[in-house]
Amino acid sequence: MVIAPNYRGSTGYGKEFQQANLFDMGGGDLQDVLAAADFIKQTGFLDPKKIVLMGASYGGYLTMMGVTKAPEVWAAGVPIVPFVNWLTEIQNEDPVLQQSDLATMGNPQKNKALFEDRSPIFFVDQIKAPLLLLAGGNDPRCPQEEAQQVVDAVKKRAGTVELKIYENEGHGFARVENQIDAYQRVSGFLKAHVPPADCNCSLN
Repeated sequence: MVIAPNYRGSTGYGKEFQQANLFDMGGGDLQDVLAAADFIKQTGFLDPKKIVLMGASYGGYLTMMGVTKAPEVWAAGVPIVPFVNWLTEIQNEDPVLQQSDLATMGNPQKNKALFEDRSPIFFVDQIKAPLLLLAGGNDPRCPQEEAQQVVDAVKKRAGTVELKIYENEGHGFARVENQIDAYQRVSGFLKAHVPPADCNCSLN
């Protein structure tokens, strides 16, 4: 079962909904993701201990927020081209994108407490789920240093984490061979850490 929640901040539901997470990134939208996980549990169709959180870009950020802020929910996490630290993200990203982030989160000096609370890197010690991170070597939006921060912090506390950097990619993977490799890695990682039930079926 796969559920892709349109958490607040998404388009398609009017301007008020689209702006509902301004200056609240990683707040209400994370609650929407957690509500989706609760919905999956309530169906009774799957093992509630085998729910995986996966996303790319801002979805990668929310994946990291989920595994740090609600660590007991997830059996594994797969953040793809994520950012994990609002302070270093704004410092290192492309200047045009930097202005966009300042417009959605405010001034990092004036709102430092909010920036830190919404930066999952400061809550890595809460992570229980094994992680697979995928990043692009030339990413102007979420530099590979963001993913590397997670790997270094998780390894320091002897957690389970894997990282693959595609050196010839940017924000997302455009080359077919990299797309194939990435999803094969995800499949292998999940089969290893969240094995399917013995149902006489195969997972390809």
